Amino acid sequence: MLNELIHADLCPLCSRPMRPEFRSVGHSAQQDHPARTDFHRHHCDTCEAARPQEFYDAMRRLTES
Repeated sequence: MLNELIHADLCPLCSRPMRPEFRSVGHSAQQDHPARTDFHRHHCDTCEAARPQEFYDAMRRLTES
């Protein structure tokens, strides 16, 4: 079983699809290729705003199990 979340995963608190968040990593002036984009995390806007600690705990349980 994979411990990694995928794009179709539902929020553990409200069962809505979670939105992936990406980060762009800037490149050096010596590099000609574009900046790298890394996956940062999944999040549910509704639960994260209303119940941040409960959402954090639920997501931590998902990734650690």
